[in-house]
Amino acid sequence: MEIIKESNVIPYSSEKLYSHIIDIDNYEQILKDEIRSFDKLSENEFKIKIGNMPGINLLLSELPKNNEVKLSSNDSNLNFYILIKIDAIESNSSKIKVQFVGNFSSMIEMMIKKPLNAFIDSLKNKIENISF
Repeated sequence: MEIIKESNVIPYSSEKLYSHIIDIDNYEQILKDEIRSFDKLSENEFKIKIGNMPGINLLLSELPKNNEVKLSSNDSNLNFYILIKIDAIESNSSKIKVQFVGNFSSMIEMMIKKPLNAFIDSLKNKIENISF
């Protein structure tokens, strides 16, 4: 299962956006309207609860060479990751692409596709509308 959402132009440099989304402490604010709880487990791992789903542990990895941040599920039962890629347009503007890639049974995929699509779209919108 793959979901890709691309932003409009964001009026910040790719470096400024990258430094914001690589900081795990900013995810509670970015996701605040989409989650029921947020627990920071370490400097690169947090746990979120979305709706009635069980808590999901996400491991944050930085891929600075490509201006990408990867949020990987740290649960063997939920095999997925979210890749946030920042593309510079000019020195003070950029765009992001949020890509969800998961490997689920067709039954699970059918149940989670609509809410997951909404979640990824909302994540993209929240990053797109960040104000510093």
